[in-house]
Amino acid sequence: MEKNLKTEITKARIIKAATEEFALYGFDGAAVNQICQKHGISKGLIYHNFGGKEDLYLCCVEEAVNGFIAYMSGKDFGTDFKLYMKERYDFFSANPYYRQLIFADVLTDSAEFAKNLKEIRSRFDEFNKKVYLRAIDGIELRKGVSKNDASEYYSLLQNILNGCLNGGNASAESFDSAFIAHEKSLEKLLDFMLYGIAREETI
Repeated sequence: MEKNLKTEITKARIIKAATEEFALYGFDGAAVNQICQKHGISKGLIYHNFGGKEDLYLCCVEEAVNGFIAYMSGKDFGTDFKLYMKERYDFFSANPYYRQLIFADVLTDSAEFAKNLKEIRSRFDEFNKKVYLRAIDGIELRKGVSKNDASEYYSLLQNILNGCLNGGNASAESFDSAFIAHEKSLEKLLDFMLYGIAREETI
């Protein structure tokens, strides 16, 4: 087996194990020793392939975001945002560890770590915004409302809803409930944003 391929297989195994631990216990609760003991991985292998716990965590979050984007990019939902929300919900239901890492708020004293984490998660947010803007292309906007206005409003809404999810120290059961409520709220609010709340003849 080629050295590069062997290294990638090793890193993938470590990331898979670490993703589970970080998702279950959060960044603060998971420990490198715990990952090693539970999954039969030597500490030397982890520190040979990753710069430390923070680097490993960032790689796990990046893997989760990349996995989501790759999956959703292979789906054809056109301008149908409801179909997109269904596919998104199905993905996160099948990949609860990815869901936990993407949505959980992780507190850290390292400003640089927080910055790097935000950059990775921004790719997830931007992908979702693109889907929303694609849905806008399928409707006629109200007079005085631009696509840029709609984009800014979506970003505001997204930040508010994401702020309601704090899974860093939550149990898996409580986070599951919070996530389901988040997805239902997002779908309903996007429906309001796209199609309004007033009947057409009353406008």
